[in-house]
Amino acid sequence: MNAPVRARLLPYRVFEGSMNMAIDEAILDRAICSEESDRVTLRFYGWRPGAVSIGYGQKLPYSDRDRIVEQGFDLVRRPTGGRAVLHSGELTYSFVGHSSLLGGSIASAYQRICQGLIAGLAGLGLEACLGESSDRSYRDKADCFLAITTADLKLDGFKLAGSAQLRRGDWILQHGSILLNQPQELMPSLLQGETITETEACRPRHCNLFDKLVAPLTVDELVAVFSRGFEKSFAFAFLESDLYKDEIELAESKASVYLIRSASVKG
Repeated sequence: MNAPVRARLLPYRVFEGSMNMAIDEAILDRAICSEESDRVTLRFYGWRPGAVSIGYGQKLPYSDRDRIVEQGFDLVRRPTGGRAVLHSGELTYSFVGHSSLLGGSIASAYQRICQGLIAGLAGLGLEACLGESSDRSYRDKADCFLAITTADLKLDGFKLAGSAQLRRGDWILQHGSILLNQPQELMPSLLQGETITETEACRPRHCNLFDKLVAPLTVDELVAVFSRGFEKSFAFAFLESDLYKDEIELAESKASVYLIRSASVKG
């Protein structure tokens, strides 16, 4: 595929967790329905209230689900796979693109998209990299940030960002969480059903971006930094644009599907 004619950057917005998941999937579905192979979209967003998202096929103990909701967090199911992610003190991104742009394999798509994040961090003087190999313990963990796989970014040996994918036809959705200033103990306090080793209990769970900077950045500054990283990595410009009307309508019609309303009801 030649350089895309249209590559969108959606302005930062904050939504409830269920709507965030519905928007990401709506962007993917409408790209599939479009005859345009250049309907590339980069999106950054936040969550209100904070939320825990779990992978499409993941199950949590009811006690953990109760605790998450009781602590004021939404609990939502992602359309992608992977393990539980806490959306608080972080920035979430999503990217939708055609396989001809991202490569034919799952690994190549992760690498291609994550290079945009890596380039953005390099602009801040930080040298992040992908995990070198798959962590075999990943499937035994409820918490996404207790394992580093080839789909994740690490900085100074600790996980900074976790990502997950959904592929439909020739189109790929990848979204992920970049940790900014999330308390190390917050997610472990919510997932008390998680079994962790003594080593895991004694070391930091994750890397916070703001700990590596002289001063925190605003959301707008972060979006600008990572957008420039994607432009450098992909060698084309992302033009700011809003969601299309059909994407909004589809997302609004499906949002309730992603919300796990009660720990007493299977989600």
